[in-house]
Amino acid sequence: MKKAFISALILSTSVVVHAQDGGSGMSSAYAFGGSCASQGMWTQNALQGTQNLRKITLQLRDDSNCKALAVSTQQALDEIAAQLKDVSDSPKRSTRLSQIPAEIDALRSFVTSSPAMKTQVMQLMMNRSIEGATLSAQVGAANASSGASEISGRLEDFGQRISRSTKAGIGLLNKVVDTLPQLDQCLMGEESQAMGQFLSSTIQVATAFAGSGQDSTGSQMAQLVSKLTNVFREARFSKVLRELNQQEFLASMSCLMEVTSESYCQARDAMSLFKEGMNDIEWRQEQGKKVEAKNPFLGYYVLNTHVPNITKWMQKIQIGVDPKLPTDADFQNKIQQEVVDFYKGLKSLLGVYNSTLMTIRQLPSLEAKQNAVIKLVQTITDAMTGGRFSSNPDKTNFFTMNKTPLKIPFFLIGMDQVPDQVAGKAIGLPPIDYDGWLQAHYQELPQFQDPVTLAETIGRNMQDLGRDANISVIAYFSNWYIVDKQALVGEALTDVNYTVKDSLRVVRDYLDIVKTRIDETGDASIVSTIMDTQHRIDVIMAAFDKVESIGKTFSKKINANKLAPEDITAASEAAESLINTVFDQFMVMQARSGFLANRLVNFVYQDYIQLLKRDGHFTESQKEIFIQAGMAALDRMLQMYNGNPANIQSDLNMALRINKGNIQALEYLLKDNVIANIASLKMIGDGKNTSIFSQAMDSSRRLMKDVFYDKYKHSNAWNFAPDLTSAPGSAISMYSYYWKYADRYPLFNKNTLAPQTEFDESSYLRAQLCVQSLAFYNQSGLRGVCEGAVLKTPFKDVKGYDISYDQRLNSHKEDKGVSEQMKQSLNHSDRICAFRDFNRKNMVLFMSLNKK
Repeated sequence: MKKAFISALILSTSVVVHAQDGGSGMSSAYAFGGSCASQGMWTQNALQGTQNLRKITLQLRDDSNCKALAVSTQQALDEIAAQLKDVSDSPKRSTRLSQIPAEIDALRSFVTSSPAMKTQVMQLMMNRSIEGATLSAQVGAANASSGASEISGRLEDFGQRISRSTKAGIGLLNKVVDTLPQLDQCLMGEESQAMGQFLSSTIQVATAFAGSGQDSTGSQMAQLVSKLTNVFREARFSKVLRELNQQEFLASMSCLMEVTSESYCQARDAMSLFKEGMNDIEWRQEQGKKVEAKNPFLGYYVLNTHVPNITKWMQKIQIGVDPKLPTDADFQNKIQQEVVDFYKGLKSLLGVYNSTLMTIRQLPSLEAKQNAVIKLVQTITDAMTGGRFSSNPDKTNFFTMNKTPLKIPFFLIGMDQVPDQVAGKAIGLPPIDYDGWLQAHYQELPQFQDPVTLAETIGRNMQDLGRDANISVIAYFSNWYIVDKQALVGEALTDVNYTVKDSLRVVRDYLDIVKTRIDETGDASIVSTIMDTQHRIDVIMAAFDKVESIGKTFSKKINANKLAPEDITAASEAAESLINTVFDQFMVMQARSGFLANRLVNFVYQDYIQLLKRDGHFTESQKEIFIQAGMAALDRMLQMYNGNPANIQSDLNMALRINKGNIQALEYLLKDNVIANIASLKMIGDGKNTSIFSQAMDSSRRLMKDVFYDKYKHSNAWNFAPDLTSAPGSAISMYSYYWKYADRYPLFNKNTLAPQTEFDESSYLRAQLCVQSLAFYNQSGLRGVCEGAVLKTPFKDVKGYDISYDQRLNSHKEDKGVSEQMKQSLNHSDRICAFRDFNRKNMVLFMSLNKK
């Protein structure tokens, strides 16, 4: 019944799961909720724990070792029942067989007197003949031929029937004995329970032995004795397997308790951070005032509220308006492809340059380096004026928009003027291309006397040409891809909560806060990037201000019939200038819409690091979370703040409730086995005699103490176990208590326990299991074996990093000004997270060593 109840409970905890488990057989009839907004990752993480617990419960319930005896016993009884039924049915068959010849004779006489019904009568005779043949085969042809009365007499002989059943019973008992070695490997359920079922079934078989007179019975009995002897031989192997299973089971129980508790504690931490953050969101972007950082989670709020607002608008700038016709789509695709090809070509050109520069530096002679520089100028010039960037005559060349092809090679080497002979201005000399001129005059040029420096100059000038070309790309894309720029600017200035302009101002003010914090703590490496970002925002804000200024000018002309052409042009140019400024400052063409977002992520991380180094911003619990989890804690905060707070709150509350249910199911499933293991570890740790007899005596003493001693009847600080001694017949009550919790008090241990090593691992594991077992709400049975247990830190000479079972069990009991219900809630939550808190505090201590 206990296992059935466990299964039912675990199934019921998944009432909200959308856990269609892909045909794995683990899905529940109660898992029909589907997905909903209020049940997010926290709920799903908790439900994954529920699914895992269900799988483990079914795995333990279906252990073939535990079921082998019951299955064999049931098979034996079923086959015996079938044999007895066959014997019981034999007289009926014989009687019926004796009646069939008379019926056939009567039918034969009837057909003679009534020829009209010949067909029907012949059919009846055929049916009786078939029935007779069938019964004859069942009873036995030899017996059937000897006459009905003789058959009936033999089959009704009581001794004959009992003898037949006896042989069948002994044969089936042999099969049952074959399964006994498997029983030793079963860890869930005390052996005496299974053996009781086996003996009761055996008695049913043994009742058939009386009156047996068959010779073959002795042979089968000898075979049975042989198998019983073999059971003792197999017992050695079963004991080994049981011991191995016990070690696996111990590790698995500890791990399962840790994982289940950790899931609850993570949801609890998330709820704590969420509540703290929601309570502290007090800052506002008031009119004419700076943002004040009262909330340590301000950066996360900026990153999840304002940065997406800006990024969404930048994506519209990047993507442009939707095409209405196929020709519009083709035109936009052509523009976009030209822009993409430009940036791809520029990247390839930078790669060629950097590779060539390394080669030039390694060349041995001056002439070799000079020749390599000339080759580099040729490569870059050919790429910019033709080749890679204008192989198609219909393709736009953004380099030659700012520099003529004739000037580019000489600009690269630092010459402001094109030589007259190359320009075709030299009188009396034929025109020559730039390549021939360089080959003829490079030794006369002073810059070629230091080829490495010249190559570096070429790189800088090439980047200048690239920047100028990028401006042309932005203007080209803006002119032809974004048609209605004023409408796009209008979207940036229209929103119920925050406009893009508002968000940019908040981001800039927040960066002032981050910069100030960094200045106070010393490491200013990132300040230059913060100031660069602020400068870019200032340039964009100036362009917004220009648009606003023109709008104010227009507002004075509301009563005018129409605007002057120069007014329309000014408004259009202001909008275009704003779009181009955003393209340039936030590098939309290269970084797409992610430029500001990528920078802000780093700034928020840096802000969080500075806050951890200072006191007064986070609680000790929050600091532990952030120090241990690192950036993962920030990511979790970002996930929580990204969405409807009401849904987040519902999700976390559902996760907490489900995790509590999972822990309760785990308590029903494993508590008794955990107690038995803790008791064994305590005996080893205390250095007591651990013989089989001593273990049984220890179980008896613990049983008496848990039942009759008031101190240990208390299940926890508030709830009490039933007072079994107050009822009449307390010995019967104790016996009933034992059978209910037999796994808790094993009386038939198989092995003497080995002593612990010099490192006291048994004492440590006992303390660990006790601390983990604090998660169980009902502490009856645990207090006796865990009293005084302390899980000790691995660090020496530090205080406050051990976990005491007794102290944590009674935490919050004496809190003042707190309701009784809140005391219980805080107590149980702290108990569930006791082992996690121990690990986290020691990890934080380790990570904080040698740090201020």
